[in-house]
Amino acid sequence: MKEGIKRITTGFVFMLVIISVLVLNNKVVDSIFVMLLSIAGIYEYNRCFKKKGYHPISFIGYLSCLVIPLMGVVSSQIILNILMIAIPVAIVVMFAYIVIRKLEVNIVDIAITVLSVIYVPFLFSFIKLLFLQENGRILVLIAFACAIATDTFAYEIGSRFGKHKLSPIVSPKKSVEGSVAGIIAAMFVTGFICFITNTYFSTEFNIILMTIMGAVFSIVGQIGDLAASSIKRFCGQKDFSNLLPGHGGILDRFDSIMFISPILYVFIYLISIM
Repeated sequence: MKEGIKRITTGFVFMLVIISVLVLNNKVVDSIFVMLLSIAGIYEYNRCFKKKGYHPISFIGYLSCLVIPLMGVVSSQIILNILMIAIPVAIVVMFAYIVIRKLEVNIVDIAITVLSVIYVPFLFSFIKLLFLQENGRILVLIAFACAIATDTFAYEIGSRFGKHKLSPIVSPKKSVEGSVAGIIAAMFVTGFICFITNTYFSTEFNIILMTIMGAVFSIVGQIGDLAASSIKRFCGQKDFSNLLPGHGGILDRFDSIMFISPILYVFIYLISIM
């Protein structure tokens, strides 16, 4: 009972935070929100691999999170110039770190460190990019709604009617039936949000196309969930952390959104240039 109350309380508080960020409609708040998610994600990712005995170079991951507040504030060209300097410097620093640490840190640790930058702040940065688009807050809402609808219905239907394992090695509890239910739920939620915003907020979403894309977002989100599960299973961890009591960590809750956001951004970008 106590665990259930803890889970509900944490979920309610965290949902209030997300709603507040969406309603405030402030670039600084958006940047802080996404940067804090990234910093927490880097902490959890490194913690997971350290428990397995690896030595990711933590400060590289944390420094990479500092690019996020620049998005939407300075031009894309300036950010590109910063990255053109930062990337080669980071490569030199990481290999120098191997020498300084006398091989306590090795090439595998560098690979894990590089993946941390790609997996955490890079993927999270697409939430900020969505915020910067026309109707950006609605797009972010769609990303979150797809992830939540998929997770909720996949769990509820899968736990009751699931008979066929979706990925028995990576995540034994997930079922094909639950996966299909999650896809249908995401399609419905995406179409519903687009219908409501078109009707009351004068947006011009193609409801049929967005409903179909809801299935794509759901599938991509489930891949994100399985990707996180594969990392945890490799490291022998149940959750990335306990930062969110009853829910695990930030990466446990955002694993789907981290994959949905880039695909949603790419989709919107492709539509805009057609």
